[in-house]
Amino acid sequence: MLRGDAAHLPLPDASVDLICTSPPYWALRSYSDNGEHYDGQIGSEATPAEYVASLLDCTREWVRVLKPSGSLFVDLGDKFSDRGHGPSRGNGTGRGPQATLLSQTRGPMEKSLLGLPWRYALACMDDLGLILRRDIIWSKPNGLPESVTDRCRSSHEYVFHFTVRPRYYAAVDEIREPHTSDPDAHRPGRNSMQARNVSLPRSSTGALRERDPLGKLPGSVWDIPSQPLTVPAHLGVDHFAAFPMELPRRCILGWSPPGICVECGEGARAVTDEVGWVRGKSDPVRDTPSRYRSPLGRQNGNKEGKLRQITGYACSCPEPFTTMRPAVVLDPFGGTGTTALVAAAYGRVGVSVDRSADYCRLARWRTADPAERAKAMMVAKPPPVPDRQGSLFDLDEPA
Repeated sequence: MLRGDAAHLPLPDASVDLICTSPPYWALRSYSDNGEHYDGQIGSEATPAEYVASLLDCTREWVRVLKPSGSLFVDLGDKFSDRGHGPSRGNGTGRGPQATLLSQTRGPMEKSLLGLPWRYALACMDDLGLILRRDIIWSKPNGLPESVTDRCRSSHEYVFHFTVRPRYYAAVDEIREPHTSDPDAHRPGRNSMQARNVSLPRSSTGALRERDPLGKLPGSVWDIPSQPLTVPAHLGVDHFAAFPMELPRRCILGWSPPGICVECGEGARAVTDEVGWVRGKSDPVRDTPSRYRSPLGRQNGNKEGKLRQITGYACSCPEPFTTMRPAVVLDPFGGTGTTALVAAAYGRVGVSVDRSADYCRLARWRTADPAERAKAMMVAKPPPVPDRQGSLFDLDEPA
């Protein structure tokens, strides 16, 4: 845990493999340092434009420490304009200087959604030249209730995936999702041939295309419930918002290497091999983990299909390597230390940075607490040992 400023990180250039963070939301709450509100914290700016400008200053610093092969994931929530009734700095009563200044300037009308996540994302592309690879919707099935009666309640946030270069490290095989059959396959009036043709993917020419036996690419909507965190009273931290562990887990597995080769400096990526065939209409590999089962041979009368699984990890050295060091995962708004905790559970080095002494104290407790570490380990697996040669970069299909 490092006490520091997200806009002035105590880290060398190009030293981080992945950044996964959630900056403070604008005009939402006051963060404390030894129990006292401190000036200059992100989220206390007078206007949305100043808030976005502050985040851009931080993001420039993140790009400095991020490797060219790295990815940046930023989670941001939005806010509604409420002129005259905005949050305060420090007392949490719902009235403060942000609301007063916003009411004196031109801006979104009262009750309008401010669109802060997208203002930030567009500025990252336009002003910093970052590549926005994906906007991910974090859908919260157990989101908090709201008292409004004239609009839908808020049940999602945005997670933006940025990169510096078009080619970067990716290991999506680690987080592929199970294939789903055609939802209309058993609809009345559908014959078996229609079901068989619709449920299988097709190429641009119309030919049937075999699905990846490891599963389908993860979608852009992540249904992840919030995860409660009970903090000991002696820490003296009352207001906190913790990531659910599942959110950084997907980012860490999918876009940070399990190890860095000490010879070439590149990240190891998964090597997959065909290990057999699936036969018959029923499920002939019931004891095989679902992520390794082929979707063929179980759906729509197919007789057989390939079975593929991850068999090792490799870099691009001409000879197989045996020595690697852990990848570095950074959260510049470390908060409760969730990202660092999950990164450590998956064999990475988690670096958590925060200006608040209160939050640094909380994060140190959490990353060292046996119960919290056990929760992280429940979804983790031991870091693999690379055993084959391979290549670092995954070249995406044209967007």
